[in-house]
Amino acid sequence: MAIKIAPSLMCANLLELRRDITELERAQADMLHIDVMDGHFVPNLALSFDVAEQISRCTAIPLDIHLMVDCPEDFIERVQRARPAYVSFHLESTVSPIRLVQRLKAPGIKVGLALNPSTPAEALEYLLDDIDYVLLMCVEPGYAGQRFIPKVLGKINTVRRMLDASDADKALEVDGNIDFEYARQCVASGASILVAGSSSVFRPGADLYTAYCDFRNHVSRLSQELV
Repeated sequence: MAIKIAPSLMCANLLELRRDITELERAQADMLHIDVMDGHFVPNLALSFDVAEQISRCTAIPLDIHLMVDCPEDFIERVQRARPAYVSFHLESTVSPIRLVQRLKAPGIKVGLALNPSTPAEALEYLLDDIDYVLLMCVEPGYAGQRFIPKVLGKINTVRRMLDASDADKALEVDGNIDFEYARQCVASGASILVAGSSSVFRPGADLYTAYCDFRNHVSRLSQELV
């Protein structure tokens, strides 16, 4: 499975968001990761549904919306208006995850389940047949720049085996301080989508186009080494 990179727009220059998206278009980014936070499920506010809708109208890059909100079932229409290619919600945020997966699904939208670092992989057992991918958090959700939690690497390996037993084509996304070294370890453990933030693509002072290309080349070499 080809490794994809999803630059996290939470780490972009929000005053120059259109410019940053243009640079990522020039670099042929695989997708754009959009964190929607409500200040309740996580103690922070980030990009909104309105911003996601505007982004969807100004770029052809597939959108990857990560819902960090309480009661995500209240936002189904907002999600679908943004026309994402991928949308994930946290298992911890709803009492009816299977029903929510079914309601979120629409033509062209893949639905995934996100797990916090302390949520065991076994929580996926009854959802594997319904979801299209899994998003594993490698930090506590809510803020950029946190330290990667190394114990998540074993969970990546476990979830990859679970997905392969269900459908080998299902993607495994990882999110949280994925720098060059942790990218290597995550890919070796079975990750297929890397959310790229301030430790890889949006490095302070780095040219965005060059930083994305450097990280993509690094990930491409990792893929070749693991063949």
